[in-house]
Amino acid sequence: MNDVAGPSSAEPAAASGVRLERVGHIALIVIDRPQAQNAISRPTMAELGLVLDEVAADSEIRVVALRGQGERVFVSGGDLKELATIRTEEEAQTMALTMRTLLDRVASLPVPVVAALNGHAFGGGCEVAIACDFRLAADDVKLAFNQVDLGIMPAWGGIERLQAVVGRAKALYLLTTGLPIDAPTAAAWGLLEQVVPRAEFEDRLIELLDRMARAPRDALVGIKAAADAARPAARPDLAEAATASFARTWVGDAHWSAVAEMEARRRQARAAP
Repeated sequence: MNDVAGPSSAEPAAASGVRLERVGHIALIVIDRPQAQNAISRPTMAELGLVLDEVAADSEIRVVALRGQGERVFVSGGDLKELATIRTEEEAQTMALTMRTLLDRVASLPVPVVAALNGHAFGGGCEVAIACDFRLAADDVKLAFNQVDLGIMPAWGGIERLQAVVGRAKALYLLTTGLPIDAPTAAAWGLLEQVVPRAEFEDRLIELLDRMARAPRDALVGIKAAADAARPAARPDLAEAATASFARTWVGDAHWSAVAEMEARRRQARAAP
């Protein structure tokens, strides 16, 4: 993986939007859309599915890391520009079910999955991060479950996963206010397991992944299986109701009014001297 071990030691797959790199027993999944702040579009979802197929089929992989390209953003959520063509409840629920299922697959991989928060995580980006087994972040990172600012709700499994990690009260605080929290606060709440100085992020990520990859795969698989038996990492039984609720918010006037206001603010910012 180029950001971790140098270009000569990685074997990048030729995929636009999602990149899979392998270094020894480590697999790195990179959301590689810096031009869109690493936002998730429907083509990105399709590419992520193919990458997960590769990872699941490779019995040599002992640990997986998921990150965004660059240093500014981990994942900024859904790609509103591309997803804006979704205008019916049926289409919205289908999209949400697709991404929720993908994140259930991430959570259910047999080996540990680390979210490497190289940058900020917003909205659906936090849902991606919380689907991983644990999270390492640079100390200048901020996180926000801010879907409510767009008149919608999380639908990719983030609500139940967040509550399982930080507790009901803190989860509801984050979900209903949409307010961002900094990395130290997120760590204090249990949302991040390790916070490292920005300048040390890549080295500390290498150290963590290398340490884990030294363990036998059977031991890692056994540990994760026992943990999942105690508390499942995925709740597909909740998917239908959650995505149906999301779909109703997606087609609501409040959502499209919030999107229009956001676009107006962006145009105003671009026009400013």
